[in-house]
Amino acid sequence: MLLASGGLLLGIGVGLALKVMGVARLSYGDLTLALAVTLVLQGVAWWVAHAGWERHLAWDPHYLYAPMVLAALQLNFYLYLAPEARFIIPVGWFVALLFMVGLAGFLEVVALSAVMVAVYLIVLHRALAGEPEVSLTLEHTFAGIFLATSLYAGVVFERLRNDRREMARLRARLAEQATTDALTGLPNRRHWEALLEGELAAVRRYGGHCAVAMIDVDYFKSYNDGWGHVAGDAALKELGRVMRERLRTTDVLARYGGEEFGLLMKHTPRDEALLTVERLRAVVASHAFASGAGHGGTRLTISIGVAVAPEHGVQYEELVRRADQALYAAKRLGRNRAELVERVQA
Repeated sequence: MLLASGGLLLGIGVGLALKVMGVARLSYGDLTLALAVTLVLQGVAWWVAHAGWERHLAWDPHYLYAPMVLAALQLNFYLYLAPEARFIIPVGWFVALLFMVGLAGFLEVVALSAVMVAVYLIVLHRALAGEPEVSLTLEHTFAGIFLATSLYAGVVFERLRNDRREMARLRARLAEQATTDALTGLPNRRHWEALLEGELAAVRRYGGHCAVAMIDVDYFKSYNDGWGHVAGDAALKELGRVMRERLRTTDVLARYGGEEFGLLMKHTPRDEALLTVERLRAVVASHAFASGAGHGGTRLTISIGVAVAPEHGVQYEELVRRADQALYAAKRLGRNRAELVERVQA
């Protein structure tokens, strides 16, 4: 808004310069009126954005088209006051179009330019009525060239908008790849660690609970040796899906590395965490995974270690280390079981 207002005020400055040079038949009253109209209209446009009313303009998602229409009206108001500057006004319009680069395409640029040209011709006829030295044919030709140039600008704007959208898609894809495990589609370790750090910071500051579970597939090396690594990858992918379907939307299951998974259970006390992981363990143990030959019926089990904040720590390293201790205890005690830090220490 400040840039747009500055550009329009610069236009008034050009009008003042033309008056001083004796080119434009402007009065200081005209300049004062132009300044007042500019400040009022730009103030209204600013207030609409400041009050959040632009959110109700479904046809103008970036809040560009309404301000551009106002800019067209203001530029043509300057034309009415100083018709001698009529060849400068289109330059101001093309500068205004730059505000829409990457956000508007061919149709938007052409539609807005058509509005600009239509008002331009109406104002020009009224301002130059009775001026014998003015050729309206020439003025119409100039307006046609102006509109044709806008068509070309629309083509360029369409390409720039498509490029911007493609860049946005690429950035989103890169962001997803940076936080997602390629095999299972689950969050990766880095993203999970960041989420856990954030949750523990909230526990330290506001209180409450969160639970961490470290999950490891039992005898997974034997599965890989028996069926091959391709089947092993498929089993990990299926295992991630099976576990994810049994969790709440607020729970974060991630592939921690290899055949190990990490589970963050937000706002979850100890007893509820144990019930959750025990349900996961039972679901996995009863699930028939596809074998390397494509036949169902192969079984996998998981061992789980659980630690809870703040009882077992409120720092990332401490909590994960204690969950790992519980996981190793579950392995030693026979696998296919879930263990809590407190039970292991007892």
